[in-house]
Parts: sequence; C-alpha cells; structure tokens
Amino acid sequence: MEEPSVCVVGAGVTGMAVANNLARAGVRVSLVDRSPYPGGQAVHYGCKAADSCVHCGVCLLRDAMSELREIPLTSCYFSSAPAALHRTNGGYLVDLETRPNPIDWHSCTECGICRDACPRGGIEQIPGWKYVVTGDCTECGDCVRSCPVGAIRLDRRTETTQVSAGGVVVAAGFHPFDPSANRKWGYGSSSRVMTVGQLERQFFGETYRPAGSQRIAFVLCVGSRDVREGLPHCSRVCCATALRMANRIAVEAPDAHIDVYYMDIQHFGRDFERFIQGLKGRVGFVRSNPLCVQADAEGKPVIRFESLPDLHCQERSYDLVVLANGMGPPQGAEELAEIFGLDLDAQGYLQSTEPDHGIFVAGACRRPMPIQESIEDASMISHKVLRHLAVRT
Repeated sequence: MEEPSVCVVGAGVTGMAVANNLARAGVRVSLVDRSPYPGGQAVHYGCKAADSCVHCGVCLLRDAMSELREIPLTSCYFSSAPAALHRTNGGYLVDLETRPNPIDWHSCTECGICRDACPRGGIEQIPGWKYVVTGDCTECGDCVRSCPVGAIRLDRRTETTQVSAGGVVVAAGFHPFDPSANRKWGYGSSSRVMTVGQLERQFFGETYRPAGSQRIAFVLCVGSRDVREGLPHCSRVCCATALRMANRIAVEAPDAHIDVYYMDIQHFGRDFERFIQGLKGRVGFVRSNPLCVQADAEGKPVIRFESLPDLHCQERSYDLVVLANGMGPPQGAEELAEIFGLDLDAQGYLQSTEPDHGIFVAGACRRPMPIQESIEDASMISHKVLRHLAVRT
C-alpha cells in the first residue's frame, strides 16, 4: 500500500498545526513556506498576559513550533514556493522552487556566533526557531568564517524539487494592510508611528520599553471596514491584538497615558466583558473617526479626529501612535489560485472548489482568523484530509 503523504503550503500557525496533526496520524508531510522559518506573521508575537492569561494564543504557536522540530515524518521546505501542480493517478506532484537562506537551518546549532560576527546586524534568531539572515547581506563572509559547524554558505543557488502527495492543504496565511497606502496615517514618515505588529516585535524583542510618562495612542480598524482603502471587511483580530498590547503596557508602565481610538470593538475570547472592564480602568477609550495623523513642531504625532456621535473635531498629541492594521488575503493569492485550481472570493481570499479531489484551504488565507480559531480550523481540515486519504487508499 502506498504511504500516505500530503503537501502543506504555508508554515504559519495553521500550516504547522495541520502538518503536526497529520504526522501524528502517520502521514508523511511536505511543509512548504516562502519564509526561511516557520511561524508566519505571528512568529514575533509575544505572550500578552499581564496579571492573568488573556488567551492571545501565542503559547499555542510556540507549542506547534516545538512539536514541528521533533516529528520526523515532516519534511520542511523553507524559502520555497510551489511552482506547478501535476495530477497523477489519484494524487499530485508539486514542483517547488527554493531560494535557500545562507544559513542551513538543518545544520544550525543555535550558538549565535554568526549573529555576533555580522557587522551589519543582519542575522537574527527567530523566536522558537534558529538563526537566519534577514538583513541586507554584503557577502563579507564574516559569518561563514565564524560558524563552527559550516552551516553557512553565500553561494546558495535556486533549487527545484518535486514532492508527491495524495492531497494538498493551502494554508498561506494573511498579509497585513500596509498603512503607507494612505498618507493620512502618517506611517513611514516617523518612527513614532508604527503598526501593532511592529510594536510587538520591538516590545517583546526588548528594543522598546514604555517610559512612565509616555503618551501612547492605539488606533483601531486601520485599513479595515473602508472600501476606499481596500479592506471592506472587519478583520476580527486587530481589536484583540491592540487591546491586549495596551493592557500589557498599562500594567508594566502604570504612569503611561494610553488612549484607544475606536468606532466599535469586536468581541473576542473568553471573559471579554471582564477583560474590557478591567482595561477601562487603565486606559482611555475615545469613540471617534480618526481623520489623520500629522507631526507637530516637535515631531510628535498628532491625531486629528471627529468624536462620535457629535462629530466634534479635536486634536491630541502623543509620543507614540500605534496603528491596529487589518488583515488581508495572502500575497500571491492569485498565483496560488491558478496553481491549485482555487477560487478567490470578493475580497481576494482563497476558496476550495473541489475538496473531494484532495485540495483543501485552511486558516486565515480563506478568511480572517485569530490564532485559536486557526488551530481549530486546522483540526477540522486535518480530519477531512485523513478521510480523503482513507478513501484514496
């Protein structure tokens, strides 16, 4: 009997969960991702628990990454993308194109010597994973000479691989809205205006700590629910991410002044009402329609907004403005749809047309999902894949 096998495209939280579920069931998995590491958009997220757990789901991501490292049935193809799909007798052959990262993750022992040797600071360790070259590389060779196990090569060339699979799961994740698409947000013109994802990376990477007297604003629904900016839907996730970060900062820096600008708030998670009531005792809530973010004479960002429901125009100055930008379809969704015979909905999300033929879509590439829901979706899709493989064999 032919050994069951599946190709999973996307190694974010959903793709890893699917791969781990199937591998535990004895299925050989080829896990593919464009990035040189797993974890997707959420890999730099950190635990937002302050005085108690807020169910952000980051621990579930870390668990999935840890399990992925230990399961021998999963073959990981990082820095790779599907190039073509060929139907075979009851299955598929998937052509992969790989542009390898200079650091071979199989050989990396996580010693960190290469990071210290890089004169441009272009090497970093991915949380829960290994070291990768992420910055501009001048190919000076210092990292190559410093690596004690010879895991680094600067002459890596594009490779092509073909994997066989009885089924395919596309779990390509999402792409965050780019606030620079609309100049009104002031994004890109000042380091004092950043996305909530950038804040997480700096906060949990310990390159940013809030000062006691700092004034911080969180602006919700940036790029969401606005057809003029391209994301007419509610992303369902950015409210939770921003408010949990605001809570974490408020607890760690109780003297900081924090305001949240919102039209309304998407309910999320268990104990939402208790969480939000506790947060209202720590931060200010400004129900409003933000008009723009501009710099004052001192370079501080100023939010100009209409208060709701009276539409009174006001301005407030801050030390830092954090934009809770929405979730959009993954980059390259059209190409994936063409390769795997998928449909795109009105917003550009991927939809499976013939799951009975063994091609499935999972996670945030088919609609916005938080981490917990993505893992639940992965479980459902995994069961469907196993049923498909059982019928096929």
